[in-house]
Amino acid sequence: MAKKNSGFYLLFLCTIPILLVCALPLSAQGETRPDAVLTFSGHFTLVDADGNGIPDHLGYLLQLPASRPDVVWVCGELQALIDQQWRTIDYTARSFAKTGGAEAALYFYGGELRRLRVSGPFRIIVELRGVNLYAAGVGGVSTAYHYDQFEAADTVLTNQGPFSTAQIQKVIATWAQENGIQLGPLQTVTFTFDRWRFDYAGVSGGSGKRGWYAPTGEINWTVH
Repeated sequence: MAKKNSGFYLLFLCTIPILLVCALPLSAQGETRPDAVLTFSGHFTLVDADGNGIPDHLGYLLQLPASRPDVVWVCGELQALIDQQWRTIDYTARSFAKTGGAEAALYFYGGELRRLRVSGPFRIIVELRGVNLYAAGVGGVSTAYHYDQFEAADTVLTNQGPFSTAQIQKVIATWAQENGIQLGPLQTVTFTFDRWRFDYAGVSGGSGKRGWYAPTGEINWTVH
């Protein structure tokens, strides 16, 4: 069941995956081994999750090392070249079973690239975390995909599986009604940093509201 949290916690939303997954040691002994060096041989690809012939996600596929069966988290920081500098525009983290040689797939919602009006080339910084394992580095650079190649599809590929944005919007509306929160017209909806973001206009000249919904069911909101 979705849980209500105060807007105070919104500040931490976009950094929760980093703080809890890729910025903390994941080791049986409570320490990482930064000397682990792995070669990343992944590649970018366009993904059409809803099958209508139009890409809606930017995918990154990475073969996990067969010699390291202890990979439990794969994290990807997507960057774009803005003003001649690589800047982070999205982030995702996925867990995997402890089996070496599997293919890890990371997905970035194309609707967010379209909303930001950011085109490629894109770069990804990859981190692998596991028992006695930490490895990080540039995972690759994409071709110059243009943001208008992507659509803002209803289907979103999350680290918990595929979801319908329309269904999540209904969950938000029901939750707001149950908690006595008035929502104005929906202005923006997107999926970024492993969460949906819903921006609502104010009611009768009041302040607008921003809600975040995690695939695990957690809801956070703030007034803006």
